[in-house]
Amino acid sequence: MLPFAAAVLGLLPGVLGGGSLYCFSCVTPNTYEVGMVAAMAKLEVGMFECDDFDVISNTTADELFKDFPDVAAMLKDKVHVVHHHLYAKMVKGPIGHDTSSPATDPNSPLYQGENAIMLHLANAPIFKHVWETIFRIGNFEKYDYTAKLDVDAVILPKRLSGILASRPTRPEYFLNSLHDMYGNFLHGPVELISLKGMYAFRDAKEQCFKKIDINMYGEDFWVNKCWALLGIHAVKTGDVPLLYDEYEWGKSAQHHCWELNPDPAVFSQNQYFGVYHPRKNMEDWLACREQTGVPKFISKDDKKMALKIAGPGKVDKILGKKYEVSPREYYSTAAVGAFVAMGIAGVATMAFGSFVLRKWRGPTPLGPYEEIDSNRVLRMQDMPPLLNNGDLESK
Repeated sequence: MLPFAAAVLGLLPGVLGGGSLYCFSCVTPNTYEVGMVAAMAKLEVGMFECDDFDVISNTTADELFKDFPDVAAMLKDKVHVVHHHLYAKMVKGPIGHDTSSPATDPNSPLYQGENAIMLHLANAPIFKHVWETIFRIGNFEKYDYTAKLDVDAVILPKRLSGILASRPTRPEYFLNSLHDMYGNFLHGPVELISLKGMYAFRDAKEQCFKKIDINMYGEDFWVNKCWALLGIHAVKTGDVPLLYDEYEWGKSAQHHCWELNPDPAVFSQNQYFGVYHPRKNMEDWLACREQTGVPKFISKDDKKMALKIAGPGKVDKILGKKYEVSPREYYSTAAVGAFVAMGIAGVATMAFGSFVLRKWRGPTPLGPYEEIDSNRVLRMQDMPPLLNNGDLESK
């Protein structure tokens, strides 16, 4: 097997050199995030597959996981407290200027006009405390890369480590998007930075606090500006398949986690990403994890346990909940369904049977998505409005 293929499957983490990975997430108490993280911890998936990890919150492990005492005991030394609230206001940003963004592209179904303004979470002040806590803990110093993760991001640490293994040892961070109406091509589901980059950030972070207004931005926008200010090299989005974020692609998003080509005009072949986003309930999260093909056996009993722990999750305001099944599951289900349909039809005409099959494969079971071609690329039919300015959301 070629080294790159092995890296994609997550079979050879670190074989080509560096690539060890330290991960952390900030978890808000009394939200769906707690159950999701507890379930991931029990299954040892997501950030718990990284070489090391930490959980940041504004309360202790015992309080954060009060409904899951075994998880609290498991993570007692891995939950670190920031003395700051974890809720931020949704605020209006400036008029967008980047024409690569669907919101400011007149040819896009998401076009919002020349004076498009989007809302964002002004959560940079929260993450000032989070990053300072990460530096105080110091665990990042043992690993080649540090990844800040959103809870609803599906990370494949072994795949990502394999992809990063042959990279040069230097201060660098990774842009992860191609479209943003404000020209911020570092999106928050995963913020990945090398060890030397982390040292540069730690040692000179006060420059960022002095020169960049931390109250104006979302944390991803702020940290991108900070790392650029400090002269840390920014790796272009196309150089490393880091993130597939359905929010970025809007109505053209592909709602699955096997190999995909987000934009044939940019990519010459299908991509295998290290992180997929968003999956805001455990059922969808685990389905995405399975679709990637990276080896990890999870029994039916363990999956049932994880779904019970995580609860219903959070219905996404934009993408909803329904995602595609894997190709194997889809085609096997289709075959069984067709066979049953023909059996029920019995002596019915072929035309009637064809009608039944078309109805069976129609968009109804897929909820808010519609099937648009034979490759089962799905598009949203509509996009609900964003939150009102001033609404509070967990960081």
